[in-house]
Amino acid sequence: MYKSLLIIGMFIFFGCVPPTVESPTADQGSFQIYDDLEDCDPCELLLNFASSNYQNRDWRGAVDNYNQLLRCNCGSQDPENTFKYMAYSYQQLNMSDSASYIFNQGLKYTPEDTELLKMAGENSGKLGNVEDQIYYYDKILSIEENNVEVLEMLSNVYRDQEMYENQVDILDIWLKYEPANKTANAEKKAAFSALGKDESDVDRERWESEPSNIQYGLAYIQSLQDLGADEKIIEVSNEILVYEKYNTDILRALGDAYLNLYKEDEALDVYNTLAKADPTNFDVAIDISKILINREKFQDAHKWAEKAVSMSGKKGSAIYQRAEVYYAAAELCSGDPLSFWDKVVYEISWEDYKEAFNKGFSQARARRDFLGENFVTTQSDWFMRPEGEKEVTPHGDCYSWITRKISRK
Repeated sequence: MYKSLLIIGMFIFFGCVPPTVESPTADQGSFQIYDDLEDCDPCELLLNFASSNYQNRDWRGAVDNYNQLLRCNCGSQDPENTFKYMAYSYQQLNMSDSASYIFNQGLKYTPEDTELLKMAGENSGKLGNVEDQIYYYDKILSIEENNVEVLEMLSNVYRDQEMYENQVDILDIWLKYEPANKTANAEKKAAFSALGKDESDVDRERWESEPSNIQYGLAYIQSLQDLGADEKIIEVSNEILVYEKYNTDILRALGDAYLNLYKEDEALDVYNTLAKADPTNFDVAIDISKILINREKFQDAHKWAEKAVSMSGKKGSAIYQRAEVYYAAAELCSGDPLSFWDKVVYEISWEDYKEAFNKGFSQARARRDFLGENFVTTQSDWFMRPEGEKEVTPHGDCYSWITRKISRK
């Protein structure tokens, strides 16, 4: 796969050919081989001199001795290290042009030395020679297509040059070897965005390549949620559930998507399944209670709200939902003017709103204040009740499911 991309990249975009090797300058220490080699020290000794300079970080001494080594026709003594160390020494002397020349000379001896090719590519990048940099990285990938480090480096080059189509090609290769790599996926999404493409297609392509992979499916669903594509979420979620029927994350996404589309019956079915699969998730119980309120099934809504309160350890959000059940029942059942029993139910909800607020659920404030000022019982309401009555439970068919009591004022 990569070799095909390499050919396209080399001849269509850059017409890339191996970097031109210019004649060495004086700074590069032209290492034309001596006509008379009799005065040269043995190659092993020359190599030892140069290596010692390099190890001691004597960059100038290393360069001089490596040049002597090459002039004495000893380049084949240890080509794997000689040209790397010599070029690196030039780099340490801030002579990147000279280093570039040495890299190219070394590649004549070891044309498939991936470490040397990588160093040459990095050096070309420092010099701003992007075409050469791409050539060297391409060469490495034609030898080792699965070299993730170089795939990332080449991706970065294409990104920085705003060559996003090329970058996507490289990222596809990278993702072939590391499909879960977050950096590669993020880069591909950014490239898609720069090309005016839908970023969710990155996650779609990955999931479609392996539909049974739940994590890929979840990533795609997340992208769809960001787009508000609820119909597509439903389609994808149902496909994934074939492989893992009770995956709670998928069920949650599916139920939420149905609810966003006002398909409450379908959402309720999914949430009920989710409640069985994850019986400690009080948020699901709250959502079921909300749907049942909309359907005016207050007794069932209350049961689920009570479950939420119990499962959550009496969290404010769960207590608020229980208050909502009482409030919704009173809103539906109350008359004009309010009866004593209507006020009793409102007062029960008011007590829960107060408790929810005290537990940090700030949304309860408005209902707490409104009911407290307008709809709770007063001493005058209790004046008409039997004298010995200390507390009451709401009466009436509409409130028959309520067992809570409030105290006399």
